[in-house]
Amino acid sequence: MIGWAGRGASALLLAALTLVAVPAAPSAAAADDPDCDNVQTETEERKVEGVNDANDALHVGEATALLARRGIGPGEGVRIVVVDSGITGHDGSGPSTLDYAHGLTAAGIIAGPDQDDPGVEVGIAPAATVEGRTFYTHPRGSDDGVTPTSDGLATALRGVADDRSAGRLPPRTIVLVPIEVAHSTALESAVDRLVRTGVLVVAAGGDRPAPESGFLPSYSGEAEPGEDAARDVWPAADDRTLAVGASTDGALGSVLRSSAIDVAAPGTGAVSRGLNGGWCRVTSVSSHWAAAQVAGIAALVWSANGDESATRIRARLVTTASGNTLGASPLVGHGVVQALEALERVPSTGRSDRDEDTTARPADAPRARADVLAPTRERAIWWGLGGGGALAVLLILRPVLARRRR
Repeated sequence: MIGWAGRGASALLLAALTLVAVPAAPSAAAADDPDCDNVQTETEERKVEGVNDANDALHVGEATALLARRGIGPGEGVRIVVVDSGITGHDGSGPSTLDYAHGLTAAGIIAGPDQDDPGVEVGIAPAATVEGRTFYTHPRGSDDGVTPTSDGLATALRGVADDRSAGRLPPRTIVLVPIEVAHSTALESAVDRLVRTGVLVVAAGGDRPAPESGFLPSYSGEAEPGEDAARDVWPAADDRTLAVGASTDGALGSVLRSSAIDVAAPGTGAVSRGLNGGWCRVTSVSSHWAAAQVAGIAALVWSANGDESATRIRARLVTTASGNTLGASPLVGHGVVQALEALERVPSTGRSDRDEDTTARPADAPRARADVLAPTRERAIWWGLGGGGALAVLLILRPVLARRRR
């Protein structure tokens, strides 16, 4: 295997070469790569070809090289709690005992071991410690097992908050919820309590539900003009979470538009682990996988800034995202996370890097909500201008046309 320690050295060499070399075009995922969505325990194990397209797009190699120069492992000192369907097997320990691979796929994106022969870098933050908290075992619409519910998630998040409050989880803890549920009072209370313990909560901005799932039926099918799922998708609806959208072209057909979204990541193209113990590629476009990618990037940033709070790390990711100056978008928020920028630039939040959570300090400015009606208004303006122009031309030509009739 490549190993994250060797990966840093390789990334350093790559960074040096790119100073004089023409950047290569992004590789296309091999058509016959095992698809993480379809790999089952009994699926024959095969290797992934090419590179980890998502990690390349997020400049994970360059960020790893920067950390290596500082003597820091990618994600070192950070705990990531994946609250989902279980993560057994994400560490390459063999075939998984899980029935559903959703949480396993997310954990593999974050810290899965690299593939060897051919070598492919897998986890974004392989030096981080990853653990799972299971609140469902089967997808929505399934007749078997436990499916995702708001109350189930609330119970799991309260357990994480208890562990953080009791010191069983370290100060640098990221809680990833790579799935959406509906609002409930119990869930809102659980998220509030969890955030107050000082963890960073990363949440999926929401995928478009299948009609047969019965979940948020008003959002199934094609997106309606002005769609905004901000209040309906939890825990991303809480302003203090880091809500993640998918930046890949064509994401509108598979993810929800939401003014709650803060940042984005590709949400596809990543390499992870399958139920059969082998490697696989994520081919579906999903805010769930994008949230896992952002959680991994957050771990890289926090590993290099161990004295900063979760609020500070969140600010680094939001204020350095691409497109931040253009305002928030209902698909990508302030833009795609930028690992290098977030590592190197200190955000301006009006407080010291070393502020403690117990110190009174000014609150963060409210984030600007995305204007979900902006595209509709823009089209209306252009149609108005076009119609007005045509009318002006007709008025100018009217005398000429009248003379011709005579």
